[in-house]
Amino acid sequence: MRLGIFGRLDDPLSVHTEQASRARGHDVVRLSLSAMLDGTPGAFDGKEWLFAGHDVGSCDAFVLRQYPAAHALLAPSETTHTAADWFRRGMQQQERSAFAQSLLLDLELMGKPMVNRLGATQAYDHKPLQLAVLERLGVPLPRTLVTNFPEAARLFVADVGDAICKPLAGGAETRAVDDELLARLDRITTAPAIFQERIGGPDVRVTVVGERVISSVAIESSTLDYRSGAAYQSGGARYLPHPLPAEVEALCVRVAAALGQTLSGIDLKHAGGGRGSHGYVLLEANSAPVYLDIEQKTGAPITDSILDWLEAAAVRR
Repeated sequence: MRLGIFGRLDDPLSVHTEQASRARGHDVVRLSLSAMLDGTPGAFDGKEWLFAGHDVGSCDAFVLRQYPAAHALLAPSETTHTAADWFRRGMQQQERSAFAQSLLLDLELMGKPMVNRLGATQAYDHKPLQLAVLERLGVPLPRTLVTNFPEAARLFVADVGDAICKPLAGGAETRAVDDELLARLDRITTAPAIFQERIGGPDVRVTVVGERVISSVAIESSTLDYRSGAAYQSGGARYLPHPLPAEVEALCVRVAAALGQTLSGIDLKHAGGGRGSHGYVLLEANSAPVYLDIEQKTGAPITDSILDWLEAAAVRR
């Protein structure tokens, strides 16, 4: 099998996947689409996609870790660039993203196996849409309000009591709704936010590949969002085995399938007390989970499971 890996050249997960694939005797092509920013050449002549000197279509299967986003970051306040400079940079970023997304989506149309497929997962990375789909599936979720209306948010928080706030599209950590945040709620009028009841209990990360749960661990953390904890950010997070009831495992597999995620990192809270399914409440399902630390510390065969799935899919094709 010839495997193409879309991801930055210094991305640890991409490097690890390349090493594991080569150990199986596969040929590997690294494709850092973001390198177009530095002038790495890409081309499409109506038939073939070329990037960095590689015929992308010659690959049998793909792992998608990263591609250029459609927006450029806003300039910091101390920047010396003019508004025109940043408009130009933003437009250039859109062009790079359009090329990258067209390439990835065309590979899907060709039937090339990919973990994960952009077209299958991209829409559900918008959290309100994901919540809507999971609600209709009957998945146990926190009580939720997505709004840009401050008074509605205040009433919701007063009703649920203990609440949290998080962004619709990511890029910021979940934080508790406290007096300071309530005092600044008028800021959401131009940018909606997600408000949810705060669910207690351990954080559980479930990793699904294909139709199997490969790993289920409780993550020790003293912070609201375990990703913001010093231990997690420094690589010192501890993962404790957390076997799931068969019904909850099946629920996680069903959630991943509904969201088009061959690889899924599902965040649960084990709330207990009769909440949800066997006391579990689902927070969200991530289409690009960071799992290398879990794999290395617990021995869970996540990378091998991804490669198994791609090998089988390439043979079926």
